[in-house]
Amino acid sequence: MLKKFLQFISDNQLFDIKNDTVLLGVSGGPDSVVMADLFFRAKIRFEICHVNFNLRGEDSVADMEFVKNLCEKYSVHGSFYSVDTKEYARKNKLSIEMAARNFRYSKFEEISLEKKIPYIAVAHHGGDAVETFLLNLTRGAGLKGLTGIRVKNGKIIRPLLCFSRYEIMDYIEKQGLSFRTDKTNFENDYTRNKIRNQIIPLFETINPSFKNNVALTMKFLSGAEKIYENAVSFQREKIIKKEDGFLKINISDIEKFCAPEILLFEICSAYGFNRTQTDEIFLSLSSQSGKLFYSSGYQILKDRKELIISKLKPQSIDSQIEITISDVISGGVEKASNLEFTIIENKDFSPQRDVKTVYYDFNEVVFPLKISSWHSGDVFLPFGAKGKKKISDLLTDKKLNLVEKQRVRVLRSGEKIIWVIGLRASNYFRVTDKTKKILKITLIE
Repeated sequence: MLKKFLQFISDNQLFDIKNDTVLLGVSGGPDSVVMADLFFRAKIRFEICHVNFNLRGEDSVADMEFVKNLCEKYSVHGSFYSVDTKEYARKNKLSIEMAARNFRYSKFEEISLEKKIPYIAVAHHGGDAVETFLLNLTRGAGLKGLTGIRVKNGKIIRPLLCFSRYEIMDYIEKQGLSFRTDKTNFENDYTRNKIRNQIIPLFETINPSFKNNVALTMKFLSGAEKIYENAVSFQREKIIKKEDGFLKINISDIEKFCAPEILLFEICSAYGFNRTQTDEIFLSLSSQSGKLFYSSGYQILKDRKELIISKLKPQSIDSQIEITISDVISGGVEKASNLEFTIIENKDFSPQRDVKTVYYDFNEVVFPLKISSWHSGDVFLPFGAKGKKKISDLLTDKKLNLVEKQRVRVLRSGEKIIWVIGLRASNYFRVTDKTKKILKITLIE
């Protein structure tokens, strides 16, 4: 079994056996005990981490003591943590299973960073991969979810995936190893336990080779997923265009693909959109433009002939930046404004005629200036115009889409909007023959 263990590590390039140190997640159960013993016999440098989830009373305490003894047996350092999992789950609005998992992996990561240990090994075996396959199947997982558990995922490695439960228990018996039994594994309160204790045995009555057949299916699916990923990646690169800070996709490019709904899901999921949302986006392709969809960090606008993906700004729509007169004089305007302020004498005035630069009578301007988003109903007096104009009308005239409209900012002086930034200057505080000092403002992009 040691030979198979080392070969599996080598074949999958999990880590450098001679040079790397690995952090082992050890619960005290048979799988993690076997993993620790194999690392010891292979003379691989390792440390151990154990988390007491306080879900099984005295048994949880006994588990921790068992792992401490294991550290002494192998003469390795152990890190031990205790958490009230039920309270942690309540505070973070998680299931008990997910709370325990999140806390455990967060501690693994802490130790890895603190001690500069490059890899974290967890003791999932081949049977766990079959359970995960069935669990994901019940949740309606995509192709990736049906490939089982990854052998390597970033820092996380699973060096026991090549072994069955039978092989692990056989190794324990032959090596005379002791281990802790988690009685909750035999209870069917959790979905995974139901799959392990009820569903898989039922399938095995139909076909005793059920687990082996699922493992073979996962292997084929894993290969199919690689082909699938290559095809999706090719299409993604082909149809997504970067323009003016946005990602744009022609709807016709999606619709003519052989599986448009699948392609759309793969594109949108990369930006945090779930399957329900992507289904809604797909249905919107043939509907009226202007609909917006949001994930935690992005928004998608269904425009006339395009989908436009843009990153959500962290600040709220009403956030603003104030520019004081001392900021302008000292040159201390914060970079977040994207504006450059310069004071020039009228005798040196030679205006640039472009929408990215505006000029105002410095002595007439009311400070502090404020940079903010525009609001519905906002009006300003456009330079060269006879009357006021709604900003919304200006943006419509410019044929901006909804996302572009959201990004527009205005510069206010007192109660007056003196610039729709980058689009149109105002007639307020205009430069005249009587102007002595001129405030030049340039948009830096």
